[in-house]
Amino acid sequence: MLIGLNSYQLDAVTTDKNALVIACPGSGKTRVLTSKIAYELEKLESKKKFIVALTYTNRAAEEIQRRLDDLGIPQEQLWVGTIHSFCYQWIIKPYSAYEPALINGFSIIDDNKKLKILNDLKKKHSVPYFNDVTVAFNREGEYINSDFSANEVAKEFHDIILENKEIDFDLLLYYSYKLLKSKKKIRSHLANLFSYVFVDEFQDTQDLQYAIIGQVIAEANDKCKLFLVGDPDQAIYGSLGGTSKSLYEIQEEIGNQEVVLKEIPGNYRSSQRIVDFFKNFQSTKVSIQACGRYAEENGLITLNTTTHKDNLSKEIADIITYNLNNGVTPNEICIIAPQWYFLTPLAQKLKSILPDVPFDAPGVSPLPTNRENFWWKLSRLFLSEITPNTSMSRFRWMKQIIDDLNSYTNGSLGNEYTDCRRYLKIINSIKPNETIGILYLKKAFIAFFNILDLDIYDYYVLKEQWDIFFDGIQTRYESSDFIGTPDDIQYFKNIFKPSTGVVINTCHGVKGEEFETVIAFGLLWGYVPHWNSIIKQPYDISESASKKLLYVIGSRAKRNLYLFAEQERKTKSGYNYQINDQLAQANFQYDILATFK
Repeated sequence: MLIGLNSYQLDAVTTDKNALVIACPGSGKTRVLTSKIAYELEKLESKKKFIVALTYTNRAAEEIQRRLDDLGIPQEQLWVGTIHSFCYQWIIKPYSAYEPALINGFSIIDDNKKLKILNDLKKKHSVPYFNDVTVAFNREGEYINSDFSANEVAKEFHDIILENKEIDFDLLLYYSYKLLKSKKKIRSHLANLFSYVFVDEFQDTQDLQYAIIGQVIAEANDKCKLFLVGDPDQAIYGSLGGTSKSLYEIQEEIGNQEVVLKEIPGNYRSSQRIVDFFKNFQSTKVSIQACGRYAEENGLITLNTTTHKDNLSKEIADIITYNLNNGVTPNEICIIAPQWYFLTPLAQKLKSILPDVPFDAPGVSPLPTNRENFWWKLSRLFLSEITPNTSMSRFRWMKQIIDDLNSYTNGSLGNEYTDCRRYLKIINSIKPNETIGILYLKKAFIAFFNILDLDIYDYYVLKEQWDIFFDGIQTRYESSDFIGTPDDIQYFKNIFKPSTGVVINTCHGVKGEEFETVIAFGLLWGYVPHWNSIIKQPYDISESASKKLLYVIGSRAKRNLYLFAEQERKTKSGYNYQINDQLAQANFQYDILATFK
């Protein structure tokens, strides 16, 4: 696991202290994190100890598990997932009886239902539709909106869902923190259970999440180590509460235990030209030098400020065609825009102009977002591909299903290797003769339960989660966002398929990804960054948010980067949006636009 690591990576992996690791783009951050997890797993001496790895996305968690599979590292003593999943599994689920609001049971509200309630309340309290209302808490249990009316909306929202025995992810975090803060028994149990806590993308961690992690590490008093990795220059979730804490703030968070700083400077992803471009927007002093296969290549880096917005699809189609003709594969091309509403019409136009080119166009998942729902977990087994590359993941998912079933039914289904393989064969054999996605899943679930001789209606939690899951799908298809969205089973299955076409995504959606060619448009002040995150803010706040977004966009590219600050985007007042300030000020020698024509 240590073979092939450079000296900076090796130093980070082998440290025996609490560590804050600053990893620049393309430096092998995920490799360092995976190697460190594997290194510590092999050092465990007790079967009763666990290692926890907290990731910002479920996709990142699955990537870590896949890499550990490739290394042949057993994962029985590893838990990987988001902070919300961690709080649910390790704090709320086992200790909800200690919180009065949860003592009579709860379910996690569906995102679409949450949005509808909030929009209704915004209307009731005369809060403009497009104004952001956060329902997150600070450590004192107070809402953090600067506007009084927004806080009234947040409070009434939580009153409504709690009355209905529902919680959202913000209540999940707050109750987790309350339980840890007030119950030494819970803190001590987790502190003694874990030997290491890893935090990926630490710069996107919210203050309350730092507090939750800090409660456990401080209680452990050096018996459980903390390893944080990320890049403050990629902290693009500030509007969602993400904060990049300093070394000293982190030390204070964990009871003033020592934390060492490590830096990983090399970039194995991009050409030096790409690095020189995005360094224009760097705020840290980490040295970044290209050292990978593309390091010496020139590639193409262009800035187009003259194209009319209505001609973008033709310009971008020309760039895609040029790259495909020069050997770039479709899945190594990515189109980025600030928000989703730019991307859907563009995707439709590109499909019309380039009918033979595959696109992974913006699609919205019909499945509810709560991955702790039993039926979401089971749907993943019925919808994902059965290939050698997915075999280990599917085995893990099957084990989770069995463990959940035993918990919900007080059953005793076996969860050993041979048991999991047997149940997987059952699932693989169930192929309902149904083309509509929602009906396919219902028939598949019922068939599986019939084979297990279980009746969903005999178990309240399973029936409740069934209703939430399928109501969530139905609600999605009734919303305006889903107009024209396919409802067939193939569309459902495509959610879990790896990317094969030209990727179309937002600035935030491509974080952590890399492509040979990146095409970015909408690079206009007010879109990058969005007005909602900078309005009434000092200019230095806006400038910082702007630089971080441009840094992330630029650092996704390996060789080629095509930037558009297009014309004729209008504000509500009819004024033209202007090129992003920091992009306009960047000191860089771009290629001539006609190069790829």
